[in-house]
Amino acid sequence: MFHRKLSGGKPPQGKSDDRASWRYRRRRTMATIVEHEMKLHVSPSIDERVIDHFAEKQRGNAKPEPDHEHLALSSALKTAREEAHALVDLTNAIYADASQAPAAAAIQVATAAQKTGERVAARLVAANAKVDATIASLEKTTFAPEGASQLDPEIRAALKIMTPSERSKVFADALAANDTSILGPVLRAPGLLTGMTSTELDSLRHRFRQKQFPVEMRRLERLKKMRAASDVAGGAFVKLVKEAADSKFANGAIAARAKREAVLAAHQQQEA
Repeated sequence: MFHRKLSGGKPPQGKSDDRASWRYRRRRTMATIVEHEMKLHVSPSIDERVIDHFAEKQRGNAKPEPDHEHLALSSALKTAREEAHALVDLTNAIYADASQAPAAAAIQVATAAQKTGERVAARLVAANAKVDATIASLEKTTFAPEGASQLDPEIRAALKIMTPSERSKVFADALAANDTSILGPVLRAPGLLTGMTSTELDSLRHRFRQKQFPVEMRRLERLKKMRAASDVAGGAFVKLVKEAADSKFANGAIAARAKREAVLAAHQQQEA
């Protein structure tokens, strides 16, 4: 019933005026579908430039080393942008073709959208995983100084009985002197053993990272921003695919086809 209503039903077998009227209603049905269900738009966030914006900038005559994680993510989003525009163009072309039934057009669009989504998702998932692994590696590498010492418990005990202001001065002096023998016992240990608040520990770790790993921290910040932009772009792409593949008309057409095929299969079994 749903398919019949939207497709205009069967053409009348009588007067030519009636058939012309049916064809007109059918064209209007197609136009209504396009206007109300298939107004697909590509979000500006589906664009590699939202990733490239955060890439390391060239300074003077020195060209930055290529960042493979950035290149992988940028390439995946370039593919997403191209596929998104291609899907919109294909959808418009299919629904502009009055030679096929609306239900067939809806199924064709839904099938194309699903295949497009699968292709792009594979690229984005792989690129995101690559960036996530690098972010985790950088965070682990810069987390604390290496090389635990037998004196670590004693140093923590001495720092633990100090006032926050006294500890702050000790840490400031250690950072200025690059003395990791004072910083390491605290940054390597669980927070409970340090006698410090999480805010104090986070502040100290941030200052240590900026001092000891300036290049790595800049890259870590860039990658995190790229990863966040990728999530936004990925969400917009998924929304676009769903709008194309999961319209009410497409779902109704697919359900009608499945029912027809099931009935036909049952009938063929009875004949056999």
